[in-house]
Amino acid sequence: MVLLVDDEASLLQGMLAWLEKNAAGFAVMGACDGIRALELIDRHKPDLVVTDIRMPGLSGLELLLACRRRFPDVKFVICTAYGSAELERDSLNSGALRFLRKPVDLAVLERTIGEILSADAVRGQAGFLSGISVAGFVQLLAAERQTVSLSLAGPGRENGVLFFDRGELIHAECGELSGQPAAMKLLGWEAAEMSMLRDGPGVGRTIDRSLNYLIMEAIRLKDEENK
Repeated sequence: MVLLVDDEASLLQGMLAWLEKNAAGFAVMGACDGIRALELIDRHKPDLVVTDIRMPGLSGLELLLACRRRFPDVKFVICTAYGSAELERDSLNSGALRFLRKPVDLAVLERTIGEILSADAVRGQAGFLSGISVAGFVQLLAAERQTVSLSLAGPGRENGVLFFDRGELIHAECGELSGQPAAMKLLGWEAAEMSMLRDGPGVGRTIDRSLNYLIMEAIRLKDEENK
């Protein structure tokens, strides 16, 4: 079963009409927003969710986080107008997500779904969304130019917050750390419970380095700790 999620009714109906005739024989259903999608996921346990990101109510990223906690075996295809080649390559390497650029080519969509479902039949399901690291998820926030605060509950009962303004990481807090040191610690967490607030950051800028630089530094520091 494949669930399509998009708040543009005409686009959703067009995707459903195309995919109902798919050669691979998978079933499809649709939801016009993230809240309805979460209800359908809970009820029908689809194998794959194809979702837009920018939707009223529950966004595609919030839907992704909710499923990461409750349904970690569900696979996701993210439709975005802002994806980068680097982000797409990283997501494929991690096995956590797939991306399609908007406007979506329906033939490419059908082929992508078929490839994901065929690969799953070979290797089985095992914590698909649980493979998304903090660094991987914040790259999505940056690519979509989100203004949000991302709360993190990590190992050892540590907590932290990353603050984004139009996709730029401007501030971070983790225990007694703040600014860039806090950001690098949080970005190095492989596993964390994540929740997102879509209000303004409400803080001043304390970070002037790029997100890619901070992620690379976080990886370097973690490698040094593990030596």
